[in-house]
Amino acid sequence: MDERQNNCFREFDDMTPKRKEPSVQVINDMLRDLRQEQITFYGEILLKVENKLNEDKGIDDEMRKIWLNRLSRNIHRSFELSEILIHNYVTKKIDEFKTVVDKKLREL
Repeated sequence: MDERQNNCFREFDDMTPKRKEPSVQVINDMLRDLRQEQITFYGEILLKVENKLNEDKGIDDEMRKIWLNRLSRNIHRSFELSEILIHNYVTKKIDEFKTVVDKKLREL
């Protein structure tokens, strides 16, 4: 086996952002942004909202729990929808790739 065949996957060793295809970078960015939004919401925003509601003596415990639960559920649903959109985008890109590969194979 010659050196080329032995190292056929060497081309994929360096997948730093500068080497990624634009569509791969877009997917990477979308996933990173979604993860960051989740971290920010659950780690910061939800805590701030809960603290603000706790400070307001005019809001009883039951109402505060209802509001926080509703907010959390709605944001969770929003994150799920974002994941579905990213998944659909990835599926579309895979389908486009398959179409190009099939066309190239037919040309051989």
